[in-house]
Amino acid sequence: VEDVAESGPGLAFIAYPEAVAQLPVAPLWSAMFFFMVILLGLDSQFVGVEGFITSVVDLYPSVFRRGYRREILIAIVCVISYFIGLSMVTHGGMYVFQLFDYYSASRIVLVVAFFECITVAYVYGVDRFYDNLEMMFGFRMGPLMKIGWLGATPIYTLVIFVMGCISYSDLTYKRKTVTYEYPGWAIGIGWVLASMSVIFIPIVAVFRILRTP
Repeated sequence: VEDVAESGPGLAFIAYPEAVAQLPVAPLWSAMFFFMVILLGLDSQFVGVEGFITSVVDLYPSVFRRGYRREILIAIVCVISYFIGLSMVTHGGMYVFQLFDYYSASRIVLVVAFFECITVAYVYGVDRFYDNLEMMFGFRMGPLMKIGWLGATPIYTLVIFVMGCISYSDLTYKRKTVTYEYPGWAIGIGWVLASMSVIFIPIVAVFRILRTP
């Protein structure tokens, strides 16, 4: 398989379309495949944008819950995201996409998930969070989720992150006939992207501790 198929993004955008083109009624299957990819992308965008917008609006309700300020904020975020994504559909866009995907979306997500579990379970309090869920759902959840938040999920994410760090290697873009090795300055940009996702976690934590009486 490794001799004929590509890994990473090339699997979805190069190898799969080539395979679908070999099937009977290829235009039908191609249209269904890319329609599925579009729906997957839209769903991911809704989650990412709404998660960020809701956090900002809840953090500054007096600013953004007036008139159409929330809608304006959504428009600004979508426009900025559009121009960032536009760089990924150019001739060298796959190299930019690989840089974002490898450093910002793979191992770093595990770090964020680890701190989220720690914050909910031990800082905010898992019993208090259970009370909030009971108020919203109308019934109290079983102990399984509590066990996951207190120990299983943080340990699981931390172990996977450590294993990923042990197996880390600089980013390369492997094609069928050639392997592109990213230069040092591109690797540096990747680490900057990765640090931007987590650097504010300890900064905000220390700031809150110092500000809390």
